[in-house]
Amino acid sequence: MPENSNKVLILRTKRCRKSDVVIRFLEEENIPFEVKYLETDPEAQRLAKEFGIQSSPGIIVNGQLLFNPYQLIEKCRIKEPEKAKQRIRELLDS
Repeated sequence: MPENSNKVLILRTKRCRKSDVVIRFLEEENIPFEVKYLETDPEAQRLAKEFGIQSSPGIIVNGQLLFNPYQLIEKCRIKEPEKAKQRIRELLDS
């Protein structure tokens, strides 16, 4: 499990617009998170390999891969923000 339990971990590339959407959503919902850049962070690279993440962003909560970003985001918006928020909070509380 990543060392940053009880937090959302975003594994992203520097130019990923989907990551920007997710980060903005987490900030608006006051959900704590940490960002790791896949291009430069060996831990991010290790986690991406461990979780089989092949697209940015990878979203890990309490050691669990949360969403495929293509299921979460559509047209640069969170598809179902209430469901996303509820699932993230459930994992944070587990």
